[in-house]
Amino acid sequence: MNQPTQNYQYLYLHGFTSSPKSYKAVYFTKKYQEIGITLNILDFNQPDFVNLSLTRQINQVSQIIEDNPHQQFILIGSSFGGLTAHWIGYKYSDRIKALILIAPALNFAKSWLPKLTEEALKQWQEKGFISVYHHGENKELLLSYNFWKDLITYDDSIVNYDIPTLIFHGTEDDTIPIEVSREYAFDRPQVILKEYNSDHTLGDCVDQMWLEIIDFTKVLK
Repeated sequence: MNQPTQNYQYLYLHGFTSSPKSYKAVYFTKKYQEIGITLNILDFNQPDFVNLSLTRQINQVSQIIEDNPHQQFILIGSSFGGLTAHWIGYKYSDRIKALILIAPALNFAKSWLPKLTEEALKQWQEKGFISVYHHGENKELLLSYNFWKDLITYDDSIVNYDIPTLIFHGTEDDTIPIEVSREYAFDRPQVILKEYNSDHTLGDCVDQMWLEIIDFTKVLK
């Protein structure tokens, strides 16, 4: 079986309230190691979680790309990491060879807003912080209102690129509705959407996803 080329840097961008130790991050790191490829896992919780923002995550990935001016990249982004990869593809369309997006949090603000409620959003703004459960740390952590202020400045509808893109999304996803990915893939021939009967984590689909990733990336030139 042909294997993905090693001529690229492979980056894994974990999701919101996740970490480099997440199940999918560890799983894909091991699978790439088995075929002699290093998957670099970014840690978006650094230097802290409280001041997290989409802009900060984009800047973290941008720094790696800028530090390797002659390198091309393949990005694997999960959820909010998928949204980050989406904007990196827009910013560096000539440097990104392929995007692999796992339940990407496109239109994240719209998907998250119903869960916040108007009153919760108002309190977040007034207090300056909101408490969210961080799955990577297994505890509640504070998140600055600046996260929301930053997020709503991004308009995903302006993003367009011709980068080969593979999207995985669960039909039972109650965090980011699958309709978001369906709508995105509809009129973009460079996008392949794979739907699974699963939830937002897609944790029970990693073996199938890995086989799809191999098939998708082995043909890249």
